[in-house]
Amino acid sequence: MTSYLVDAVLLMALAFTSIRVAQMHRELARLRTYQGEFSTIVHETASAFDSVITAAHDSTANLAQLAAVLGTKIDQAHDAIAALDARGMQPPSAVSDGGHAHKPGLTDTERESSPDGAAHASR
Repeated sequence: MTSYLVDAVLLMALAFTSIRVAQMHRELARLRTYQGEFSTIVHETASAFDSVITAAHDSTANLAQLAAVLGTKIDQAHDAIAALDARGMQPPSAVSDGGHAHKPGLTDTERESSPDGAAHASR
């Protein structure tokens, strides 16, 4: 009778162990699935970061080109201002156009609409 009791305890222990092993097996399979999904997400994230870094490098290069162009335009504007300043320092007779001096600061349209612009409007 004692052997039956020991056999019953051992059988229950074997059943409990079998149930726990089956649960652990399912848990490991689920963890493998999660690990695969995690690995895929990590690779996609790394790819996205690479794209962001490439875009940042492209933007930096574009901004450098823009800064160079703007620097050139600023230098041209400084030269134009210096030329206008030098022209403004000349006597009015040296800045004449067909005997009529331009009014400083007026555009061609404003000059044509000014009272003495009638001579200029016929051009």
